[in-house]
Amino acid sequence: MSCPPHAAGITRVRHLEFPKGDTNMYEFLRPIMRAWYATEIAAGGSSPKPLDAPTVTATQPGADNVLLIGNGPLHGWGVLTHRLAITGHLANECRAETGRPCSVHYIGDEAMTIASTRAWIGDHNLAQYDAVVVVLGMNDAVRLTPLKKWEEDYRALLEYLTEKTNVGTPMVVAGLQPVRSVTPYNKALGNVAEFHAGRMNKVVEDITSDFSAITYFRLPEPVMDPGMPLGSTSVYRSWASDIATHLSLALDTVRALNPTPPKPLVETEYAWSGTKTLIDQAATGGSDELQRLAALAQDTFAVDLAGVSLIDGDRVWFAVNTHVLPKSAPAELVYCNAVVQQQAPLVVPDAQKDPRFKGNAFIDITGMDFYAGHPLTSTTGETIGTFCLYNSSPKADTAVSMEALQILAMQAETELRRYETTPATPDPVAPEHSLLGL
Repeated sequence: MSCPPHAAGITRVRHLEFPKGDTNMYEFLRPIMRAWYATEIAAGGSSPKPLDAPTVTATQPGADNVLLIGNGPLHGWGVLTHRLAITGHLANECRAETGRPCSVHYIGDEAMTIASTRAWIGDHNLAQYDAVVVVLGMNDAVRLTPLKKWEEDYRALLEYLTEKTNVGTPMVVAGLQPVRSVTPYNKALGNVAEFHAGRMNKVVEDITSDFSAITYFRLPEPVMDPGMPLGSTSVYRSWASDIATHLSLALDTVRALNPTPPKPLVETEYAWSGTKTLIDQAATGGSDELQRLAALAQDTFAVDLAGVSLIDGDRVWFAVNTHVLPKSAPAELVYCNAVVQQQAPLVVPDAQKDPRFKGNAFIDITGMDFYAGHPLTSTTGETIGTFCLYNSSPKADTAVSMEALQILAMQAETELRRYETTPATPDPVAPEHSLLGL
């Protein structure tokens, strides 16, 4: 694979060769490992994780702006806010190293794989950052993503980041920590994943050597806190310190070359007026009425999960059940986007047999192969989201009464409209003679 001519910062290109003798072993083990990953994720579905905004913004002007992209350690398992995860600690550690304030924004989720990372970034403005940090691959290691696919997607990601950031923007790429240091994976099958992760790390190390603006290092094995097996603020502080050690000199160099203070990070804007309030509520479970409707739908239709999604720009935001669903996901990868685009109900009996969704990276890792959704509209008639049902095993397209689903969707729609805000109406302009006192 060759790099595009616009990919500034690339010094040379090599094509990686992978051992072929163990292909059959990988093909045999891959379904087993994917099922094991799904089991462990389902078992930890209610574990603490950050549900607040994934941005830690410096209050002082002139802050360095850093973008975090990844999953695994960056997801923040075990803590309830990004301020206690790597996101917040990296802002603090960078400030300690450079003496300047630092703002950090995180893009990613446990459900993001190397195959879906580009979609997860979406149309986010990458040119506003002084540096980028990438920590990817734990789920790909456990699920035995083929090395050839890993190499192609990782290289394509780094080429894209190089193209969309400012020329010479430094990046720090962190390799995976030992897989069995992650408590749920500290089992026999974890040996398979750890061996695969070692190969993946070698691939990434070789790729990054082709980019002059990238620094590579491997995350060390963490010292876990007793009683906090998934992660803790002290573990994340330690990893953030490791990253900041590699990042601080690059940030100093950026500032020396361009002493003009960076502009503050751009705040997220939403097209529909009710989106932000519902996102904020989702961090604590969602509105009582939406939670009630989701629980009723799960019981009524005997599905694993029900929810309310809001499509806004290139993102879908989930208004309930974010303890299981991600806070948001790329619109292009979710079923709900098809409902919004066609403005009509949709039933997908088995995604693996539907050409629209087969091979979809997000559906692949979540394992929700059955879907039924009904569109939700605003008071102006705009389709803003869906009331949706998910199930991990396929169902017949007649398994869900669309009439019953519509009834629940209409109730959810009524609840959503409560959060719409009407733009303020300007005071009528007085007639000219009134202004003149006539």
